Amino acid sequence: MQNKLILLSAILIGLLFATLQTSYAQEMTADELAAVKAQMQKELKDAAALERQAKIEKMAPPKSSGVQSVDNLATGVGVLVVSTNENTKLIPELYKRTLGESVDGNADLTVKKPKLEELVSLAGNITAQIASANAIITAIPDASSDVSKASPMQAPKATKALNFVKENTPIILPELQSNLNVVNNLIKVVKSSKNY
Repeated sequence: MQNKLILLSAILIGLLFATLQTSYAQEMTADELAAVKAQMQKELKDAAALERQAKIEKMAPPKSSGVQSVDNLATGVGVLVVSTNENTKLIPELYKRTLGESVDGNADLTVKKPKLEELVSLAGNITAQIASANAIITAIPDASSDVSKASPMQAPKATKALNFVKENTPIILPELQSNLNVVNNLIKVVKSSKNY
């Protein structure tokens, strides 16, 4: 009896998932596709985005200060710098693979289209990175308090590390959000094509 309930539950969950998946996989009209494409191009070619990307590319985490809370935040920002730089290089490539053209409109039909799972996984990773950036911002006041309690030898390094966190997290966060917007639009395009 218990096995039948488990099997029935699994079947119902599978049917629910299949129903939800197909309900979101509606084909886009040419106008909708053009609007989504224009929105992605704006995100990828925006002057503010290009400026952020250049700044993020040059970011280098400071050396350890000896104040654990500050060092943890600086390390977290360092990890976000690396992942954001990777995303910034990967996303235009995914755009090209999904739409068959570069962000600048140059046709390229020889590339392998990304799988829906690849895009969903990337969206999940970026969402986790956004949560991490927000957690870092939330932790800044406590770290500032720790800097004020640091020894005279540690305070200058800790201040430098904390300033790195304060200055760079607000640059990284909008870039992550922009990346997530593009990936979510790529997911819409792939779902619309019904080739996933």
